[in-house]
Amino acid sequence: MQRAHKVRLNPTPEQEKYLRQACGTARFVFNWGLAEWQRQYESGERPSAYILKKQFNAIRREQFSWSYEVTKCAVDTGFRNLDNAFRNFFRRCKNGDSKKGYPKFKSKKRSKLSFRMDGSRVSTDGHWLKLEKLNEPINMAEELRFDGEIKSVTISEDAGCWYAAINVEVGPPGHKHLQKSVGVDLGVKTLAVLSDGREFENQKLLRSELRKLRRLNRELSRRQEGSGRWNRAKRKLARFHRQIANRRLDYQHKMTTEIAKTYRIVGVEDLNVAGMLRNHRMALSIADAGFGEIKRQLQYKAEWYGGELVEVDRFFPSSRLCTMCGAIKDDQTLNDRIFVCECGHFADRDRNAAQNIERQALKMFAGVGSRRTETHVEQMLDSQEQSVMKRENMAEERRPSNPAVV
Repeated sequence: MQRAHKVRLNPTPEQEKYLRQACGTARFVFNWGLAEWQRQYESGERPSAYILKKQFNAIRREQFSWSYEVTKCAVDTGFRNLDNAFRNFFRRCKNGDSKKGYPKFKSKKRSKLSFRMDGSRVSTDGHWLKLEKLNEPINMAEELRFDGEIKSVTISEDAGCWYAAINVEVGPPGHKHLQKSVGVDLGVKTLAVLSDGREFENQKLLRSELRKLRRLNRELSRRQEGSGRWNRAKRKLARFHRQIANRRLDYQHKMTTEIAKTYRIVGVEDLNVAGMLRNHRMALSIADAGFGEIKRQLQYKAEWYGGELVEVDRFFPSSRLCTMCGAIKDDQTLNDRIFVCECGHFADRDRNAAQNIERQALKMFAGVGSRRTETHVEQMLDSQEQSVMKRENMAEERRPSNPAVV
């Protein structure tokens, strides 16, 4: 399994020049390949990224000798991005949406600066990152967290800062969960409510800084586009958004890591976030919460710690279903924060929904009726733990006794 550690870099002016040159090479190769693709397609040929790469390498030394000043991975990045762009476009064509998604040329002013390097062409040593064709290593803000084989490194620039996303091949840790299952109800009032009553507050990071955001937007709009003061205002606005995103990611990672470590089975709703954003009154709050990112983190972290993420259908009436009698309350609205049933049961609306999500997730995980769900879940979890322990023992037996051989 691959894990990525994104580290901030502190390059010198000479090193930053090299990184910008590598990103520019990747952008130029993408634009060259896109123009050549269109020309060959109009002349009746069937181009591909692989064919275009061979053609580019044939004329590279004569026409683009400056591209040899940086790593060859910059050229590979351009053709890899071109191949992915057309793959996504062809996929949309199959789905009947051919009007959107055709690859566009990358602008020097607006495109994101990034390129990818193979793991065999980089190395790390403490706080230092060594890149191919770069004399001095680049300082990293922290050491690499994972021990293993480096598969790839993606260098990118964001709001004036450089980052390295290092992918490392590592084995999953031996982890024992404290509890068996939980249901997670995501919301705007409270970011996440668990079925056992625990709550994670919604910090509303962007909404709390709207006044500063408006001021920065006004400052940018009053500058002449392309001038020095306009570029400084643009960088200031980009740093503001980067700070908000970092604070949001930090809170999301801490929350999802704690949930994935504690519970073996995690049940969440398959929310239609794109449809929810069409509600203009709540779009800002929903986007600020980051429901999609939370579910993405829970997905890979649950797998990493040996757990299971179960997605409950979005049409499951978790907020309108009574946990005691099973009745559905059709007149439930968003303003009703307390769930009151005719059977006499009343509870917090979000916790009631989380308990329903947990119960439905256990049914889906076991694949049996509700009466035998608990027993079957226990049996399946025990069998999974035994199979994991068996694989670990077999791997330990195959491992050579002499550590120098590894």
